[in-house]
Amino acid sequence: MTRPQSARTESPVERFFFPQPLQLASVDQATVGQVTVELDGSEAHHLLHVLRAKVGDRVGLFNGQGDEAVAELINYRKRSAELRILDCWTTPAEPDELILATALPKGDRARWLVEKATELGVTRIIPLRTARSVVEPGEGKMDKLTQAAIAACKQCGRSRLPRLDPLTTLSDVLREFSATSPTQILLLADPYAQQNVGELFATVGSWHQTTIALIGPEGGFTADEYSAAIAAGATPARLSPHILRIETAALAISAAWELRRSTKQITEPVGTTGT
Repeated sequence: MTRPQSARTESPVERFFFPQPLQLASVDQATVGQVTVELDGSEAHHLLHVLRAKVGDRVGLFNGQGDEAVAELINYRKRSAELRILDCWTTPAEPDELILATALPKGDRARWLVEKATELGVTRIIPLRTARSVVEPGEGKMDKLTQAAIAACKQCGRSRLPRLDPLTTLSDVLREFSATSPTQILLLADPYAQQNVGELFATVGSWHQTTIALIGPEGGFTADEYSAAIAAGATPARLSPHILRIETAALAISAAWELRRSTKQITEPVGTTGT
């Protein structure tokens, strides 16, 4: 069963991350009410010991890949909860995507960046290693950023987690995205560019796009890095009359992209791919 939105407004429930796509995807309308799943770890702790859920309470489940369910608590132990699936559906992937290839800011600012990018529908985040980078996240930091994305999905009702890549060099990103494609935009955040991001998006005909946004560190890209991006087909775009911090630049691009996408969805007939 497919629903156009990730959650039904008439029956709001607390949502929990359940990273087992095959179990949820295997539930169909013929078996709803007969299938049970077990929630454990931190999600079960939150349900049982923070929210103090009781048998009969209903919750939402999502696996980060589009599968969602409403389930009822039927049994629990100290560290796990048994849930019966009452309804399930799949939220289709969006036809366009925004990829942020960005240097990471220090401290909690990186977590904030991931959280807000997730809320705004960013589909992939690539932490960039550049010549002037000052933050190179290790495994522990990446785990925290993943948890930030999960928490943001739970809060905002999103059913698909953004992909969070390991630390990647700018040259590797440019190799992946330098191929010329009519449905791909490579955007280079540049506070001195003549064209602003709104003007750039306004010139794009088809809204079935992959937008890749390159965002440098606090000191900016080096001249060599900037030249390499231009050679790979990047278009410089100004985000503001002011010089923005990394996370502010990421938010500005994400908001402009989401506004353009939402406007297109309202104005274009269903099934239109643009011209």
